[in-house]
Amino acid sequence: MARLGELFPEELQPAAAPGSPAPQAKPVLTPLNQARPALTPLNPQQGKAAAPQPKAPAVVAKRERSNIADMASGKEFDQIFLVGEASLRVAKNGSKYIQAIFCDKTGQIPVRQWDCTENELAAYKNTGFVKARGRVETFKNASQIVVFAVQELDADGINAADFMPVSVRPLDEMEKEFDALLETLNDDDYKRLLKSIFSEPNTRQKFVRGPAATNLHHAWVGGLIEHVLSAAKTAEAIAAQRPFLNRDLLLAGTILHDVGKIEELDAGPGFPYTDTGRLCGHIVLGALLVERHVIKLGDIPSKKRDLLIHMILSHHGELEYGSPVLPMTGEAVALHHLECLDAKVQGIQTIIEKERTAGNDGTWSEFSRMVEGRIYKKAKEEPPAAI
Repeated sequence: MARLGELFPEELQPAAAPGSPAPQAKPVLTPLNQARPALTPLNPQQGKAAAPQPKAPAVVAKRERSNIADMASGKEFDQIFLVGEASLRVAKNGSKYIQAIFCDKTGQIPVRQWDCTENELAAYKNTGFVKARGRVETFKNASQIVVFAVQELDADGINAADFMPVSVRPLDEMEKEFDALLETLNDDDYKRLLKSIFSEPNTRQKFVRGPAATNLHHAWVGGLIEHVLSAAKTAEAIAAQRPFLNRDLLLAGTILHDVGKIEELDAGPGFPYTDTGRLCGHIVLGALLVERHVIKLGDIPSKKRDLLIHMILSHHGELEYGSPVLPMTGEAVALHHLECLDAKVQGIQTIIEKERTAGNDGTWSEFSRMVEGRIYKKAKEEPPAAI
């Protein structure tokens, strides 16, 4: 088997992680206690849009800023938001309107601005900041923002941390748990390899602070390490139940399966894909990163290297889902299912919490591509089933 280092001899130079102040410590909560606002498709209705305004420097509105999670129906606002995405749509009556998403550290909310043109859309730049004036309304038991006027802002002077969701677990707590997990490895080769990778300051910072995705599962600051630690607990349980599995190989693969996301996703506002991420994808980037450190150490047995890189390459489980090879070992099969389980269960939890935070307390969610259908949410007061 050709070594990846021979095929790609030059190391990729990762972009510098955007600086942002460390998040304030939060009380330790279980993931089930998270609450994040909903994104719900809405129908256009008549309104009036203001003429486009010139780009202005970031000036915080005089009135106190309201977090998205705290915005009640009927509340008017005039403040700064981060634009998650935006597009110009055509209503049934032929008029055009802007459909967008506004974000802050407490979540996201759908946005509509009626009777618009490309001129108004120009202010809504993805992962850019705007100052918007409008009102919160309710449609189909979910909140939305109706914008009356919007103005593009320069990012200078804006604290990006105010617009980025953060894990409910303190980052330093998760980092200590991660270091303790590395110490439990008994295989000296895997332990040395993992410590070599995560001893690099830039790699460690991106791994601890980066998101695991752009939306739904672990899409927040600290989401990647949170996903890895959660999946590692499941890996430990499977290894204990199935002793024929190589416990250290399974754990090493679980820790490294998404490490390429530190290069695929930008950890700044909106968590956009990097150019490198779009061109290569996190699976290939993760394999390249591991190969670089195998070459650096020089004495990792080739069979161990092959088995570990195979787990990274195959963890999506199917060729059509992006894995260049199918899982062919017990550890690779276990990794595929356990990491998919962690991602999908967290994704379902996040969908339910977003809808409830936005006021949609219905029994069923809106259509979700994650399950190709609607998710049964249960009533809030519904007690757990007796065993």
